[in-house]
Amino acid sequence: MFDLVSGNAMIQLMDRSMTLASQRQTLIASNLANIDTPGYRTRDFDFEGALKAALAEGDGQQSPASLARTSPMHLQGSPGAEFPATTDPVRPDSERNDGNDVSLDRENMLMARTQMAYQNASNFMQVELRKMYFLIRESVAH
Repeated sequence: MFDLVSGNAMIQLMDRSMTLASQRQTLIASNLANIDTPGYRTRDFDFEGALKAALAEGDGQQSPASLARTSPMHLQGSPGAEFPATTDPVRPDSERNDGNDVSLDRENMLMARTQMAYQNASNFMQVELRKMYFLIRESVAH
């Protein structure tokens, strides 16, 4: 039997995008949770670069940020996968006396951007799934 979901490139791509967004939200939440921890350094990864690598992987090119599948029936990616390489291109401008460099404003801005990216990927995936549902429903009706 043909698996419509795992054979759909758009759904696979949106799954990778949502996985990366979830991983980044986890890092941002960790940064926010440690905002008062002395000596804590902001952790992040290049979300846009990791997403471009996932797009390239979807085009059949090899990517350094490949995600592991635990079963052939699963969508590509898994929540327990390693984070992409930490590059942190935008370090916070200031550091407090206790060595902590977490910026509440920066983290909130990154969280909002990441949530928007996740929501957009989710919307695209829903559109694709609705198309499949429509095609299946129409083929059964005839």
